[in-house]
Amino acid sequence: MAEEQRRLLEQLMGKDAMINPIATRREPDMSSPRVCKSFLVGTCPHDLFVGTKQDIGRCSRLHLQKHKLEFEYRTKKLKEEFPSFELEYFNHIKEYIYKLDKVMADAQQRLTQTTPEEQSKIETITKELYNLDIKIGLMTQEIDCLVKEGEIQKSLYETVKLNELCKERDVLAANARTLAENVGQTSQQKLQVCEGCGAYLSRLDSDRRLADHFIGKIHMGYVQMRQAYEELKPKIKKLNASRSSIQPQQSHTVSSYTPRHTSKQQVSY
Repeated sequence: MAEEQRRLLEQLMGKDAMINPIATRREPDMSSPRVCKSFLVGTCPHDLFVGTKQDIGRCSRLHLQKHKLEFEYRTKKLKEEFPSFELEYFNHIKEYIYKLDKVMADAQQRLTQTTPEEQSKIETITKELYNLDIKIGLMTQEIDCLVKEGEIQKSLYETVKLNELCKERDVLAANARTLAENVGQTSQQKLQVCEGCGAYLSRLDSDRRLADHFIGKIHMGYVQMRQAYEELKPKIKKLNASRSSIQPQQSHTVSSYTPRHTSKQQVSY
């Protein structure tokens, strides 16, 4: 019954009408703007963080495996070059690398900033040093006066107290130097910024936990992206240099051309 209906429809509408229009639709070729060049040259950032908290959604361009296979065949077997594809991929991942570098710089700055607790300690120890200096100064003047007045026994007693104050000040000054040198290090003793992905890592974490981070999808994704960026950087630099050397020659060629103007007698009617 179904076969008979099919024959009747073919007679009425023709055989082409029975073909699925989706199947006959022509897919774009590899060089089409609809095809993701990041997917062809390397790995599209949209594919690196799927299923993680860094998931940036699905790429708006096509990721077809046949295009990937064609690109690999033409570049590896036929030794063809596609500098425009590499440039597009480079500019794409450069955006993410720059954002990551800013995140890492901000994270590092937050770690090195003075905490309220550290600021309070600095103010306290500074005030204690100031008070001790005043006491030492006054006691020194008092001892000088006692010596002048001939109060030797009393001056010796005050000198012992002065030496104790000086020792106390030396200890306090050493503590102040240590605090000044290690300001901002309280949080750093526990946290550090991952150089691969910019995440905070605790130095108190177990080896297993740290290992899980370094093989995690987010960390590996950013590491892979940065490696691709660094590998392409000299090639793109060379490409831009060659383009800039060609442009002046083109502009010189254009400027050397003098258009032929028509005189007023020729255009007058």
